[in-house]
Amino acid sequence: MVSGNVRIKFYKIGDLKFISHLDLCRTLRGAFNRAGVPIKYSEGFNPHPKMVFTQPLSIGVESISEYVDIPFTEERDPVALKAAINAELPALLQVVEIYPKGKELHEVDTADYRFVFADCKKEELEAALSGSLAIEKKSKKGMITVDLKEKLRGYTVFETDGGTVLTIRMDAGQTSFVNPEHLVRAIEANLNRELTEYTIMKETCYLADGSEFR
Repeated sequence: MVSGNVRIKFYKIGDLKFISHLDLCRTLRGAFNRAGVPIKYSEGFNPHPKMVFTQPLSIGVESISEYVDIPFTEERDPVALKAAINAELPALLQVVEIYPKGKELHEVDTADYRFVFADCKKEELEAALSGSLAIEKKSKKGMITVDLKEKLRGYTVFETDGGTVLTIRMDAGQTSFVNPEHLVRAIEANLNRELTEYTIMKETCYLADGSEFR
């Protein structure tokens, strides 16, 4: 049984990678309500469910490692609740696990991503990754240049029948975060051409000590 502060791990894959974070929140909130999740609401004139998510995914990025924290008002069986929620959700958006909340969501430090490029050879990608990975970012002081190479924690490149695969660990914390689409833009700049056939999957989140986030 679970009660109090509860964590729900879920995935968002396939065509649902194109829905916005706002639409994701609305979809999950509706499914939770229909499934009878005992969500605690805020007080005041406009009460809203207390749901805290990990950092929003970029449009077009899939994930099998997303989390939402919810304070429960009543005790529930996590297995039965998971089945009830998933029955209200599309197959491409499903709950993986429900368990008591552990570390805070803001303690996520890095994340593993899997990129698959159908229009880039292994040698090209390795060459593009070997140098600086500069991008222009908007800041409070205007546009600045950032080298994403400083935010990468190791990667592997290999070829499969489906294309060239890049598995990479990148900063994913609140103070240092790499948008995976920005990495693609930096790779394109080094290749001097646009990449149009690729997928991005967020696979696992980690704490600062390297242990897997739960």
